[in-house]
Amino acid sequence: MPDLPERTERGSHLGGSSSDGQRAPDSKGVQMETASSSGSWLSRCLIALVSLQLPIHVSGDSGKFHLAPLGGTAKLLCPLSLWSVPTLTEVRWLRSPPRGLSQVVHALRDGRVREEDVAPEYKGRTALERDEQEGNVTLEIRNVRLEDRGQYRCQVRVANMTREGTVVLQVAVLGSDPYIHVKGYDAGWIQLVCRSVGWFPMPWAEWRDPQGRVLPSEPEAPSLDKAGLFKAAVSSKVRDSTVGSVSCTLRNVALGQEKTTAMLIAAPSPGRISPSAVALAVILPVLVLLIVVGICLILRERRSKEKLLYEQVTEVENLLSDHAKEKGRLHKTLKKLRSELKFKRAAANSGWRRARLHFLAVTLDPDTAHPKLILSEDRRSVKLGDRRQPVLDNPQRFDFVVSVLGSESFMAGCHYWEVYVGDKTKWILGVCSDTVSRKGKVTASPANGHWLLRQSRGTEYEALTSPQTSFRLKESPRCVGVFLDYEAGTISFYNVTNKSHIFTFTHTFSGPLRPFFEPCLHDGGKNKAPLIICSELQKSEESVVPKPNEKGHANGDVVRKVDSSHLRKVDSSLLPPDLGPALRGLKVPSF
Repeated sequence: MPDLPERTERGSHLGGSSSDGQRAPDSKGVQMETASSSGSWLSRCLIALVSLQLPIHVSGDSGKFHLAPLGGTAKLLCPLSLWSVPTLTEVRWLRSPPRGLSQVVHALRDGRVREEDVAPEYKGRTALERDEQEGNVTLEIRNVRLEDRGQYRCQVRVANMTREGTVVLQVAVLGSDPYIHVKGYDAGWIQLVCRSVGWFPMPWAEWRDPQGRVLPSEPEAPSLDKAGLFKAAVSSKVRDSTVGSVSCTLRNVALGQEKTTAMLIAAPSPGRISPSAVALAVILPVLVLLIVVGICLILRERRSKEKLLYEQVTEVENLLSDHAKEKGRLHKTLKKLRSELKFKRAAANSGWRRARLHFLAVTLDPDTAHPKLILSEDRRSVKLGDRRQPVLDNPQRFDFVVSVLGSESFMAGCHYWEVYVGDKTKWILGVCSDTVSRKGKVTASPANGHWLLRQSRGTEYEALTSPQTSFRLKESPRCVGVFLDYEAGTISFYNVTNKSHIFTFTHTFSGPLRPFFEPCLHDGGKNKAPLIICSELQKSEESVVPKPNEKGHANGDVVRKVDSSHLRKVDSSLLPPDLGPALRGLKVPSF
């Protein structure tokens, strides 16, 4: 609480003078001091008496409790005795919420109400009454709300002396009309429950029978709703033979008001069968009929299950009897499939071997290379540089795609070359038409004259069809073989590392075709290695980088001459679709 201004003026209604303002009597003021000596003595006595009644910051009685009805008027009596104080310097009522700062409910200073200090929710709803005969101060709160519940502090100040007392306000609420419902029936007793909500304090409850006698009741554990009001529930039992009105009464003792509700238990009409007897007479035959029908259904289902089980046993026996014959047939079929698989693998390997019969050591065409590409002196190696080379911008040169074409141009026949890719993470290889666009951005697709294979990342590869065909390889190739069969209209790619087929394009070619090479970007430094065109056939089991300057002979199993009199044609209908065109007309030794 902020300090209140002290009254220090001389001649106030409490009397007395400041000790700091006293002066020694002089010759001119002797008569004045003598004349006022009796008044000064009385003032000092009054101050001493007030000091005995109002000690500084002493708490009053905190056990005061006041109950007010919801929407009514609450009158909170300040628990301080003020009969000896004719005029109050300041009176303040404060609300003490459970959490947060205190709120000013009413403030009176120097005989004037201080509305500006009052909390917004209390403005216009409070008034202060003083009974000088009884010596007390009362706070009046109109239109009481549930939020007004809580502890209030009364602070009284005279000069620089303050006294404080507390009182608790509780709001009494009359709840909703009670309602009765039947909870259950047990051995001739009907259990009834009476419920109501919105009470404060907890209501008193009572059950009465039709004769007005009090019935034994069992109240449920009290509970509170979100507003802090009580939910009342009380149960009782009556005999099923009871006839008349059974009533439930809930009373708010603080308000002296109650609410009552009743439930009528009617007697059966004379000469009429009770509903329970009628229900029993109807249910019993139906129940017997249902039991009989159920037994019949169970027996019928049992016979059906036995028949089904017999049929299943017979079927199993037949299957077991046929198992030996089927086992022999399956064994023969499996043997045949293994033979076919072995033959297909041999045919695929023969397609790769046939392609290697047409090996050609192609070279790179520097006039088509992108300015950033660096070609070796023997024109068999290409890699991406860091800056553009000072080369002539001729019409044949790629200026956007970092690619280069082979010097050789093919219009017919079969041609095969191998490119060492090593551990590169990205590359593009294949064949393109000699008339493809060299300037600007180019969309690679067979429709635009490109038949290319691209490694995108890791073991993921893409054939640049339209749309693109993505696939994965179990083993990434370190050396890639490209085979062009112009008349057959196929361009096949092989993994030289494990002698496996990768992908085959089929197309009807027209016009010259040239090898295509693109080492791709550096990929954060992981793709700086060059693409190296092999000058000779590589052994599939070798993993070393071929040296472009070295010259050697092809593998003996490929270049070995075979007597044509011992060759026979391969039936292309037995080969996979992608190998049929490549192996058309191939002859293999006959034994």
